This record gives sequence, C-alpha cells and structure tokens, in this order.
Amino acid sequence: MLNYFRIGILSSPHGVRGEISIYPTTDDLDRFRALDICYILQNGEYIPLHVTGVKYKKNMPVLRFEEYNTLDEIERLRGAEIYVDREHAIALDEGEYYMADVIGFDVVSDDKRVGTVEDFFDNEAGQSIYVIKCTDGETKYVLNIPEFVRSIDFDKNIIAINMVKGM
Repeated sequence: MLNYFRIGILSSPHGVRGEISIYPTTDDLDRFRALDICYILQNGEYIPLHVTGVKYKKNMPVLRFEEYNTLDEIERLRGAEIYVDREHAIALDEGEYYMADVIGFDVVSDDKRVGTVEDFFDNEAGQSIYVIKCTDGETKYVLNIPEFVRSIDFDKNIIAINMVKGM
C-alpha cells in the first residue's frame, strides 16, 4: 500500500517570486486550496514543502512554497511530481478506494493471470484507466467500468477483468 499519492506535476514557474504552476493529476482541483504541506520525490526520498500560497490561473493551481522564493530556485523543480501523504489525502466514502492502492495488483481474466497493474490515468472524460503490464510483455489499457472490471479483491490483491478482443 502506498503512503504517498501523486496530485500533480510541477509545470512552469509563475512570476519571479518562486511560484509555480501545477499540472494536476487529481480529479479534485479544490484540494489545493487547503494544502499546507506536500512532498516532491528526489533521489528516492520524499522531501516536504510547506505551501504558503495558492491561486488559480486558467484552471491550473499555482503554488508558492516557503522553501523557494526566487525564479531560479523554483525553476529547478520543473517536471517534479508533487505528492500528499496518506494522512492528508482526500477522505473516501464507503466503498471507494485510492487508485494508487491497486498498483501492483495481479490482473486475472477467466481465472487466468494476464498481468499486473502498472499505473493508471484519467482520460478526457474523467474516466480512470488501468495500465496493465501483461505477462506476454504487452501493455494494455483497461477502462475502469463494470463492463471491463468485474471485481477488485483487496485481500488477495487481484483485479478480475473481462478481457475482450482488441483489448
């Protein structure tokens, strides 16, 4: 189980005082408004950043961090992924789960292992898609809807899918 969740990618500096635009990878843009602390992954270590300002420009969050105050300082972070820890993640309703929690799950179809969940992303319609690394070396993309995802077993770390021709 992951303890950190990616919520965005540091995109481009905004102004000259250390602000930076965020390409969000979360479906809740408002979550940045209440963000006090976040993390970037550097050399395998999660480094905390303290958020001192949040604004939005063209539906993209723009953050300011206590640790960075100039354009040159923040420019070095361009492209870094930004995370929150599990404690500060958005609370879930009954029956919901964090997509990141299924990374590494085995994927089966007709009771036969076909691969492993490698990653996920959301399409333009806001639907989640699993990236499956198949046992034959191929990568397949499975839309997370009942027609394709039959069940998820969190005790056994297994996702059962309906493999259809062309998938």
